[in-house]
Amino acid sequence: EGIRFLKRGDWSPAQREWISAFFFREVMPVITPIGLDPSHPFPRVLNKSLNFAVELEGRDAFGRSSGAAIVQAPRVLPRVIRLPRELGDSEYC
Repeated sequence: EGIRFLKRGDWSPAQREWISAFFFREVMPVITPIGLDPSHPFPRVLNKSLNFAVELEGRDAFGRSSGAAIVQAPRVLPRVIRLPRELGDSEYC
């Protein structure tokens, strides 16, 4: 089929710029991280949903270290993203 999946370390500067813009334009507005905190129960994770455990940097609105969060991938987002032809023919990230 000629399809090639690119690892982050293999992205060119132009691909990195396009992927970053795609993330902030298409992904960021539809995700909601749920913070993991020892003083609260573990959040409910829906069956058959795609979720990511992520490590957070920085501080929250109260000045506390953020730690970790669960991020559910909304079903409206594609699981695989095809790069524009000028950035890589048949390459996906």
